[in-house]
Parts: sequence; structure tokens; C-alpha cells
Amino acid sequence: MEVELNELEGTPIETKGGVLRAFRHRNFALFFWGQLISMLGTWSQTLAISWLVWRITGSALWLGLIGFTIQFPTLILGLHGGAAADRFDRLRSLTLMQVLLMLQAAALAALTLTHVVQLWQIFALSIALGSFYAFEFPIRQAFVMDIVGKRDLLNAVSLTAAMFHLTRTLGPVVAGAIVAWKGEGICFLFNAATFIALIAALKMMNRTQIPAVARSSEPMGRAIKEGLRHMSRVPSAKLGLLLVTILSGIGMQFTTLMPIFADHVYGGGAAQLGLLMGASGVGSLTGALWLARRQSQERLLTLAATSGVMFSLALIAFGNVPTITAALPILVLIGLSLTLAFSSIGTMLQHKTPDHLRGRMMSLYTMTFMGSAPFGSIMAGALARVIGVQMTVAASGVICLVVVFWILLRAKSIEA
Repeated sequence: MEVELNELEGTPIETKGGVLRAFRHRNFALFFWGQLISMLGTWSQTLAISWLVWRITGSALWLGLIGFTIQFPTLILGLHGGAAADRFDRLRSLTLMQVLLMLQAAALAALTLTHVVQLWQIFALSIALGSFYAFEFPIRQAFVMDIVGKRDLLNAVSLTAAMFHLTRTLGPVVAGAIVAWKGEGICFLFNAATFIALIAALKMMNRTQIPAVARSSEPMGRAIKEGLRHMSRVPSAKLGLLLVTILSGIGMQFTTLMPIFADHVYGGGAAQLGLLMGASGVGSLTGALWLARRQSQERLLTLAATSGVMFSLALIAFGNVPTITAALPILVLIGLSLTLAFSSIGTMLQHKTPDHLRGRMMSLYTMTFMGSAPFGSIMAGALARVIGVQMTVAASGVICLVVVFWILLRAKSIEA
């Protein structure tokens, strides 16, 4: 078994073709366009929930708590989601999850548009959202390789990230204008409607072009242990997951505090919040498109750690600028470096994992990405009340820089 893992660690995978080469796969093209429409709604809802909670409570701590409730279920259910991704048909499972997510958004829209929404209802629906994500994320990530194969995986992941961040750029800007004009309920209704496009795309896929993958039939507990055992034997996987934990759990909490930057620091409102989120999205889109052009799929851990160092430095700078004009270009750099880091790690993990364990490995990725964030959200919200949001963000950058630089040194020795 050790020999196999060493071979996985050292196998170079080169790809040829243009920046859009993954679109040669019809199923990927359908998946891409369906996700693009759906993600526009998702990002609209993300901003609208933050603004609704801020409008109701005016509290940084409550903003941190809402982030906690959305992301914490992944920490509890994430490993089960990965085991389910390796046990059940991924196409059918993914379709089911879109239906559940659509119903969650519709319920939130109905409560808000009828003016009966209360804080406890937002939290209850956010817990439901996080629980659905715990299963949907590993299924979605493992499904990408099912429809493109290993050779085009980095390109497909990068193009998906580009789409993700294009909608992250457009969605908050549009949502900010809608909230300022008609309120949050319309954003929630828009999100519910956009799931129809992704469900239709999944229904149109050609099943004969999706290779059969051996399904796990082990008991859930044993299946989870097998996934953890594989991860523990791959050094680059352990470092990659640690990197994701630090960047997500500590570094990315600036997004939770963004309504306060828009309101108190820069003296704006929902429209300014949309601009701030959009600037980060522009950087993320740029990073994803650059990564999609990359031919080699070697040394991805080193690339991710280098990007993490760049992110940490930019985060320290963001916590020290006094105006929105100065903040916007820094947020572009922050978005770019985060995308390079996360997309590189996600691709590396799939390459180093056998097909029958891929769902479980991607659940570990999802858990470190989503599961570490709730604790960071609460700590950031509480700390911001004591030392202010700008100092909180700058301190987060310093912590990330120390840990990520150590990971970079280790990554270079592993991938040398």
C-alpha cells in the first residue's frame, strides 16, 4: 500500500489543450451553465441573509453566529456526506440536493416577503442549509471528475471556480441593488428560481458518458474510517487540508465582517457591501482563469501555499486601509490568492485519491473548508466587538502568515 501512495505522490500529469478544453465534455458544459445560473442566486441569498441579520440586530456577534449556523453542520455531517457520495449514484443524489436547497430558499423568501420573518427562523433555515451543503458539496466535487476524467480535472475545477467567482462578483452587486430597492425577500425568491436551471441541466446529461464507479457497500462507520486512513498516509493531503483549515477558519472571516466595513468603516450601505464583495470576486475570477490555462498539474501544494502567503499579506493590508477606494484593489488580490490556493488543493486531493474513496476525501476537504469557518466566525465577531473590525482582520492575517509560511517550507521539501 505504501508503494501505491508513493506512486500517487510522484506521478506527473500533463494536459494539453486550450483554456476551455473541459467543454469538450458535453455533460460538463451542461453542468457548468446550470451552476452558473444557480450560483447567481446563491450569492444573492448570501448577501441578503447577512444584510437582513445586520438590519435586524446591528450586531457583529450575530453576524458571526449566522455564519456559524450555516457552516457548523458540515463539521458534524461532512464525513457522512462523503461516505454517501461514494455509496449512492452521484447524479441522482446531486439532483435531490438541488431540490432541497430550492425549497429552503423558497421558505426563506415566503417568510421575508410576508414580513413575518424572525431571527430564530433565519437561524433554523440556515441550519437546514448547512446540513444540505454537508452532503451536496462532496457529491458535487467528486462528480466533476466523473464527467471529465483526471486529464481535464484541473481545467474543469478552474473553470468551475471562474464561474463561481464570476457569479460571486455579479451576484452581490445585483443583490445589493435589489435589497436597497425592494428588500431581501426578492433575493431569496430569485435564488429559489435559479435552482430550476441546474436541475434541468442534470436531467439532460448523458448517463452513458459517465463511467461506472465501484460503490462502497461498507457500513457507514467503517467507510468513514477507511477515508481517514487513506488521508493519514498521504503527507501532501494532510498539509493541504491544514492549509485549507487555516485560510478558511481564520483568514476568510473578513467576509463575515464585511457588512460592518461597508456600514461603519466606510459609511455606506448595501450597495457598498456589494462592491466590496464584488471586488474580491473579480480577483477570484482572475485567479481561476489563470489556473485554467496551466498545463502542468504538478507541485500544486507549493502553488497553494505560495498563494496563501500572498493572501495573508493582502489581508494585513486590508485591515489597515481607511477608505473603500484603497480597499477595493486589495480585495481583488485577496480573491485571486484564495482561489489559487483552494482550487489547487481541491485538484491535488482528487488526483491522490482512488476513485472509490474520492467522495470521502472531498468530504474532508469540505469539512476543513466549511467546518472550521463557524468557529472563526464566532471568534471574529466577538473579537471585533472588543478591538474593532480592522484590527481583527489584520490580526487574522498575521496568524495566517506564520502558519502558511511553515506549510510552504514543508511543501517545497515534499514536492522537490
